[in-house]
Amino acid sequence: MSRFVLLDRDGVINRRIVSGYVTCWEKFVFLPSALEALRLLNEKNYRVIVVSNQAGVGKGLMTAAHLDEITRRFVAEVETRGGRILAVYYCTHRAEDGCECRKPKPGLLRRAQAEHHFDFGRTFLVGDTESDLLAAHAVGCPAIMVSGTPVARLEELPHAPRVTVPNLLAAAEFLINKPE
Repeated sequence: MSRFVLLDRDGVINRRIVSGYVTCWEKFVFLPSALEALRLLNEKNYRVIVVSNQAGVGKGLMTAAHLDEITRRFVAEVETRGGRILAVYYCTHRAEDGCECRKPKPGLLRRAQAEHHFDFGRTFLVGDTESDLLAAHAVGCPAIMVSGTPVARLEELPHAPRVTVPNLLAAAEFLINKPE
């Protein structure tokens, strides 16, 4: 049986550039154990969908073609390591654009669900920011937080994650070992 998992990109799959953007392939650096995690999820029949804000396009720091090239290359690298990314959804708008797709709004998640017909209540979102948690909560999707936000701060949030883990591999292991 196939199951779905939604993943944020920067800070979950690849290194987040603090106060910046991954604007070219040379700046895309997989986080330790991320490729192993994606392989494991594939082996356990998880269908992986990436949902990520990429405002660097809207801010003119890179073109949509640059983003497409980064995506093509990272998806190909995941496949060479035994993983698989089913689909990638980006919001390329700036925060001030007021779109419905930029997390914390749930537009990207709803688009992915409409095209792939999964149940939000049975599909985890793995993210590393409060906006990921808020987007997941808006659609009733349980969340896993990859540590980046101090745990004390997470406890203060009204929409806390189901679990906080150090990396994507730990998130994958949680998903695989959780009771159905």
